[in-house]
Amino acid sequence: MAKEGYRKVHVYKCPCGYGYEPEKGCKEAGVEPGVPFEALPDQLTCPRCQRAKIHFREKRFSVKA
Repeated sequence: MAKEGYRKVHVYKCPCGYGYEPEKGCKEAGVEPGVPFEALPDQLTCPRCQRAKIHFREKRFSVKA
């Protein structure tokens, strides 16, 4: 449970450092905000380095709101 004043963040990070946040979407790839990572097409690649979706790793943490 997140403490008061913090919000939970889920980011899917590519090894190059790019992070996909479902709440923000990905303008470069034409993905609207709110699309879960699991719903992205398997052929989607990183907009920075073109690595495949399978290389992304989920990161969960909390930040001050």
